[in-house]
Amino acid sequence: MEQSEDAQLSAKVARIEKLLGRSVDRVHSSPRLLGYRARVELKVDSEGRLGYFRPRSHDHVRVPECVIARPEINAVLGRLPPLPRLGTVELRSDGERVVLHAKRASNQPDLKTTKRLLHRYLGNEDQLSQHGLAGIAAFDRPLVGDCRLQLSAGGITHHISPGSFYQVNLEVNRLLVDRLGGLVRARSASTVLDLYSGAGNLSMPLAQAGHRVIQVELAGSSVRDARATARREGLTVDIQEGNAGRMTAGDYFFDVAILDPPRAGAPGLLGELITTRPRAIFYVSCDPRNLARDLRHVQGSGYQIGGIELFDMFPQTSHIETLCILERKS
Repeated sequence: MEQSEDAQLSAKVARIEKLLGRSVDRVHSSPRLLGYRARVELKVDSEGRLGYFRPRSHDHVRVPECVIARPEINAVLGRLPPLPRLGTVELRSDGERVVLHAKRASNQPDLKTTKRLLHRYLGNEDQLSQHGLAGIAAFDRPLVGDCRLQLSAGGITHHISPGSFYQVNLEVNRLLVDRLGGLVRARSASTVLDLYSGAGNLSMPLAQAGHRVIQVELAGSSVRDARATARREGLTVDIQEGNAGRMTAGDYFFDVAILDPPRAGAPGLLGELITTRPRAIFYVSCDPRNLARDLRHVQGSGYQIGGIELFDMFPQTSHIETLCILERKS
């Protein structure tokens, strides 16, 4: 059942404050409470119908329409034929164009079979428009049409490949990028370290503003997209392919650090960052429980929480996106 925006945000604020033992300083609402999600991963049943599994089960629920998915994704859902044997598919949107991505998963046939099935069900490039699709991909590889999505934030346009991560709420992501950019610029940092940098969503605008930026990301697809964006935008960015979670003090020299780890968080990483004594650390988290765990390294470290901000990236769900600002005590 849909909750009011106030009720949702109050519950999320209360959860953050309970876990972190500190009040939330600022809340950034989502411009869309419904129809916001730009990526949906769907399971295919034995009859080829798309849907979700019930929580903590493998009971398939057909989803002819998803109320939190963007309208262009729902338009595709209404036009797709049955897709038996495909296992898991993702519909990805940039706000206008939609790409269907058959994902590598335990319930997915091998690539050769998947390509054959996709061709049988969806046809060739001339038939994409009848399904409302711009492209079809499988196992992170483009197959038919143009599978690159164009996402703009902070004055940068990213071309995102089928295997690259991007935030599900395009509008809230822009709010996050703009807010973080303002906070970093206010610290007059010369060098910014961006860990778990993905395709450069958070720090490419900082490079454009004249900061020296070092990005560290493990996913090869995202690294390639970031490098292509830097070339296209004429930016000089040090983009390194590596495991950000294994960074140790002394690996990099920087004034400000940004980290946006996956849901599991970044255990131990804050301790390494704090050892290098940056002016500020900006921790973007999608799991407040793991954020609270990681922040234990801050106690007695000479750093303090300078702000907690909530970004409502996931309306109608219990998921929470938090920006935690850590500042060095004078």
